[in-house]
Amino acid sequence: MKYAVFSFEGNGFPIAKHLLDEGQEVLVGQVEDINKVLTSQEKAAGITEEPEEKELRMKRYNNIVNKIPADELIERLKKEPNPQEWFVFFDTNNLFYYAQQLQDLGFNGNFPTEEDRLFEIDRDKAKEFVIHYYPDVKVAQKQSFKTIEETKKFLQETNDIWVLKSQTDDIPTFVPETTDVAMAIRQVEETLDVFKEGYETSGLFLEKKIENIVEVTPEKYYYNGKPIALSINIENKFLGSGNLSMQVGCAGDFVFPIEMGCKIDTLCFPKIVDEIAKQHKGFFIWDASLLIDPKTNDIYFGEFCPNRPGYNSIFTEIAQAPSVHEFFENIVAGKNPFTSGVLGTSLMLFNVLRDNKDQLLADASIEVAPETEKHMWPYDVYKKSPADNLRTVGWDHHLSPITGTGKTITEAVDNLYKHVEGFAMTRVYYRPKFDYLSKDYTTSILNRLDYCLQQNLFSFPFSF
Repeated sequence: MKYAVFSFEGNGFPIAKHLLDEGQEVLVGQVEDINKVLTSQEKAAGITEEPEEKELRMKRYNNIVNKIPADELIERLKKEPNPQEWFVFFDTNNLFYYAQQLQDLGFNGNFPTEEDRLFEIDRDKAKEFVIHYYPDVKVAQKQSFKTIEETKKFLQETNDIWVLKSQTDDIPTFVPETTDVAMAIRQVEETLDVFKEGYETSGLFLEKKIENIVEVTPEKYYYNGKPIALSINIENKFLGSGNLSMQVGCAGDFVFPIEMGCKIDTLCFPKIVDEIAKQHKGFFIWDASLLIDPKTNDIYFGEFCPNRPGYNSIFTEIAQAPSVHEFFENIVAGKNPFTSGVLGTSLMLFNVLRDNKDQLLADASIEVAPETEKHMWPYDVYKKSPADNLRTVGWDHHLSPITGTGKTITEAVDNLYKHVEGFAMTRVYYRPKFDYLSKDYTTSILNRLDYCLQQNLFSFPFSF
């Protein structure tokens, strides 16, 4: 097949680069105008992009892959005489403006809709859906606010610990790590002060905190409405070992396929999801993160990210296939793209370098061993020239996921950290190996896996 990759921030650029390295024909389109990736709800909220931010965003993958404007790529594909020979990949569900223009033209690929995007960013809409269609999943107690002052007033009158969230993934979720109510309230208030404009623009709410939460995310793949694969993602969302410090999206994950028909399949993929999948042409993804209280075994809803390949998880999933193009070719053929007997791991490498203005450092040189390059999926990089080393763009501290696979957990983690050893930069942070394999704290990956197995949520098809 031939491939067209569409992106706003560049999350799909690593996939395009790997496909090119495999000798595939690939076209890459980057969105220039932020208004073309915003829902009507986001436009009404006044979300914009500063010129300096756009300049850095557009710099990603310069001199690594050839990029053209997404609008230009759309027009080129509309004239394609053999669309069935192409796989069109939209790397996030905010690309619905472009996807809808190609979804009925005979292309293979994934085609996110604005409705998909709203399931992710409209938290109230998502929770109403859960209440209606997920009888065994609870919705956590929630308080919504329009202003920082209203939020602070509520906090001064509560005796509980609350998690601070916004209506967009651009503003970080803040989870107090203390069991002291007064201290937790101060931490939330300080976070509100730091991100005041962002929270008030996007909308904010508080959710009651569940201690020692067991978070796990099942994800189901469909092609033309037919379910073809089911996987489990156990993700570390916090920056530091022991799941301490701030949430950073994904600091690393552990992903493996499971059999359909298990308890977690029934919990997270009711018949309505199959009906939604049938309304989507091509490759469709549905997930539902679960937040489980280990004291009561109550299962709470986390979030939906329909038709959005996960930030680390898509790479961790692809790494389990013999090649990137075989992964997508199997999906188009309606086959499970995962290789039997293989599981995947990942780590996020963080750029922690700062310049003399305490801003994220740009232009830091990166050395990568040839073997590591095969397992690296860098985000925030570019080259000054095609012959140059990789360099940091300085737009985001999320620098690069690295993946490792194996037939056991230990083998996959060993391979992961061998690949990390082939990455060299002046200063980079990632969670250490002992933490990945730890059972010393309740929310570690292995402890969450153990809990799920004890509760018979699924069967683990691999050896420890």
